[in-house]
Amino acid sequence: MKEAIWISLAIIAASYWLLDRFLALKQDPREPPLIPPKIPLVGHLIGLVIRKNDYYVELRQRHSLPIYTLPMLTSKLYVVSSIDLISSVQRLPKILAFPPIEAKFAMTICASSKEGNEIIANNLNGEEGDWGYSHDVYKSMNSALAPGPGLDGMNRIMIQNIAHSLDKLRLPEGQAVVESAFWEFEAGLVMILIDRMPSLTARKACRARELVGDAFRLYFEAQHHEYGSTLVQNRYDTSMQNKISVEDIARFEVGNTIAILVNTAPAVFWMLFYLYSSPTVLQDCRNEIKSVISNTKETNGTRRTIDITSVKQNCPILTSAFQEVLRQRTLGVQVRQVMQDTMLDGRYLLKKDVTLIMPSLVMHTNPAVWGPDVSEFNHKRFVKGGRVQSSPKLNPKALRAFGGGTTLCPGRHFATTEILATVVMFILRYDLIPLQNGWTPPKTEKTNIAAVVMEPDTDITVRVLPRESSTDCRWDFKLPDSNMVFGVAAEDRHD
Repeated sequence: MKEAIWISLAIIAASYWLLDRFLALKQDPREPPLIPPKIPLVGHLIGLVIRKNDYYVELRQRHSLPIYTLPMLTSKLYVVSSIDLISSVQRLPKILAFPPIEAKFAMTICASSKEGNEIIANNLNGEEGDWGYSHDVYKSMNSALAPGPGLDGMNRIMIQNIAHSLDKLRLPEGQAVVESAFWEFEAGLVMILIDRMPSLTARKACRARELVGDAFRLYFEAQHHEYGSTLVQNRYDTSMQNKISVEDIARFEVGNTIAILVNTAPAVFWMLFYLYSSPTVLQDCRNEIKSVISNTKETNGTRRTIDITSVKQNCPILTSAFQEVLRQRTLGVQVRQVMQDTMLDGRYLLKKDVTLIMPSLVMHTNPAVWGPDVSEFNHKRFVKGGRVQSSPKLNPKALRAFGGGTTLCPGRHFATTEILATVVMFILRYDLIPLQNGWTPPKTEKTNIAAVVMEPDTDITVRVLPRESSTDCRWDFKLPDSNMVFGVAAEDRHD
């Protein structure tokens, strides 16, 4: 009996080894170098499950390759680790395409109808020209979220809502139920994505998704979007023009909410963590912000007004700290599908139907790019003269928090204003005192698969104390009309 078991195990092991060798032989020598797994077939898969995005960093440190191939069971993956090659990838948006990946993700996450999916799939990658739902919705979102009146209107409402929240106003009960359901849905995204029957294995998340979708459906059926932002109006009009049903419009808005909420909340968390955990960083930012505060004497005290646009223009240390937080705490992976055999940069053959990825964490942790203090939080890293002398020249393309190329996040301007406005309001009005274990960074091992910013596994309990200088005054936050672009992404810079 024991002998039969050992023979069976030997046969299985030999089969794995032979299949692994067979797949290696199928690798064209012109393709990116293949990194063989230590355990045939499943070694890289195990590494990714255990180490997640850190596994790509380890492979970069071990092999120092600009691009490589990872065999994964019966398929493979191309991984780009070079800034120059990322630029080459971005120059081929139709051949190294994102829309097919995005569409599959949206259909799975949003549970859209068969009819809605067929509309999305029509001319998905623009093979027949610049038309179709995918093209139109990108165009409508970019126009709504570009610096200008539409974005200014969204920002003003957002700033006032944040200010009211800090004045301890609560959400109406109905909104609180929908908000809670959204986070229930977000927590179950992994099972929805990987399981073939999520209605059975992720029941709570699916029910929560349906509740949020119903709230959006009622919103659109009541025509409330007509009084909403340019963004929601553009998305609705574009969907209707492409004959998307109201039910599917509502479902897609649930997915869109992931992009709006899932990353800004942890980004604010890490900004506050890094500022309050370092008295020097906090004081540098507070001193800088003082220059953009205007004081007006009134009969009942002092009115202090902050121009949020001026903050982005005149507070380089604060905005540098924001960019450093993105470098330290973002882990997004830009994904592309190879649509046809092609040569990348004239050197590497990329085979049709293989998935190509560009992990931002690999770029953000590379000492050859950022210098010897790459693992340290340097709040002046993005300020002229703020880097250690031995650091290489700053390359704006190395900061990949918002992606890049044709798929550069259209909401980056809104998100930047939202995060900076929240942080400014906090640090001017309050002191935060940790109640347990000081300012110890929490682990981020439970970060959701859809997140671009690392999510803390645990909360940090703090005591919130109003600052003496903020108790005898009234705070106002304004945002005048502006076409000013804050260059948080390389594509936004013109220097």
